[in-house]
Amino acid sequence: MNRIPVGVALLACLCTSPLHAQDDIPPVILDYFYEPGCTECIRIQREVLPELQERYEGFYQLNRHDMGLVSNVVRLVAYQQALSVTENSSVSMFVDHSRALCGIDAIGDELFPCLAESIEARMMPDWTPPKPIEWDTSRGVAQARQRAGNFTVPAVMAAGLIDGINPCAISTLVFFMSILIVSGVRGRGLLLMGASFCLASFFTYTGIGFGLLRCLHMLEAFPSVRAAFEIALAAILLLLAFLSFRDAIRYRRSHDPHQVSVQLPNTVKELIHSFLRKGVKSHHLLLSGLGVGAAVTALETVCTGQVYVPTMTLVAREHGSARIWALVMLYNAMFIMPLVVAIILTRYGLTTETMLKWSRKNVSFSKTLLGLFFIAMAAYLLA
Repeated sequence: MNRIPVGVALLACLCTSPLHAQDDIPPVILDYFYEPGCTECIRIQREVLPELQERYEGFYQLNRHDMGLVSNVVRLVAYQQALSVTENSSVSMFVDHSRALCGIDAIGDELFPCLAESIEARMMPDWTPPKPIEWDTSRGVAQARQRAGNFTVPAVMAAGLIDGINPCAISTLVFFMSILIVSGVRGRGLLLMGASFCLASFFTYTGIGFGLLRCLHMLEAFPSVRAAFEIALAAILLLLAFLSFRDAIRYRRSHDPHQVSVQLPNTVKELIHSFLRKGVKSHHLLLSGLGVGAAVTALETVCTGQVYVPTMTLVAREHGSARIWALVMLYNAMFIMPLVVAIILTRYGLTTETMLKWSRKNVSFSKTLLGLFFIAMAAYLLA
C-alpha cells in the first residue's frame, strides 16, 4: 500500500482526537457499494477496511450501500452516469462524489493515495466542499433495471432454451411423443395430455427453482460459505464443459449414444419411461398429464440441474422479488418451449422417426452449446 503524505501523517500523530473534530476539517466522504457474499467484497472487508480504519480513523466517513436494496442500485447508477463510469463491478467506492474506484484492484491501489490527497486539499484555504450527486428515484430504477436486463434477461432466456434442448430432456420428449402416437392418443386427447404435461413441467421446475433460490439466499448470511460454494460450482461447471465437449466429439465420430458420458442414469431413465407408459394408458388424460409431467420433470433435474443451478445462482444476484419471479418464470417458459413446439407439430403430423433423426443429428450441437454455457457461467462466477 502507498504511504500517507508526511504532512497528513504528522497531523494524525499530533492530534489526540479526530482531525476533523479538532481542526474543523470535514471528513472525506467514501461511498462503498457492495454485494453481500461476493468474493471481492469479502476481501475488501478483511484486507482494506481494517487498514483504512487503522491509518485514517477520524479522517473519513464511510457510507455502506448494500446492493440488495433497490435504492442503492439507483444511487450507484446515478454515480456511474455522473462520473461516466461504464464498468459494472461487484464492488465500487466513490471518494468525495468525484472519484470512482471500481473493483478490488482499483480500491486497493488508489484508495489511500486518493484519500490522502482529499485530506490535504481540505487544508487549503480555497477548498470547497464536494457537491453531492443527485438522482431521480423513478428514473434511476428504470435505468438500473435496463442495465441489468441488458445481460441477465438474454442470459436467462438462452439458458432456459439450452436446458430445453439438453439431450436428457430431448430423449424424454421423443419417448413421450412416441408412446403417445403408438398408444393412439390423437387430436384433442394429445393436446389435452400434452398441455397438462407442459403445465406440470413448468410449475414443478418453477418450484424447484425457488427452492434453489431460497437456499442461495440463506447462504448470504455466511459469506465465506457462499464464496466457497460459488468457487466449487465454477470448478464443477468447468469439468462439465470438458465432458460436454468430449461427448460432442465422441458422438460426432461414432453416433453411438453410449459414448455420451453426461446423461441420465439408466435407473432414472427406466423410471421416467415407466411413468410415461402408465400415464398414457390412463383414461384421465388431464390428471395423468399433470402427474406424469411433475414426476418426470423432477426426475430429469438429475441431468437438467446442471444448467438450472448455475442459472439460479445468477438470478439470485438480482434485486427485487418481482424481478426474480419474472426471471424464473422466463427461464421455465423457455425450458418447456421445445416440448410445446413438439406437441403442436405432432398434432399436425410430425412422426416419431423425424423426431429421432432430429434428436440424433443435434446431439453434438447441443453438447457444444452446453459446454459453452458452462464455461460462460464459470467465468461469471469467478469474475
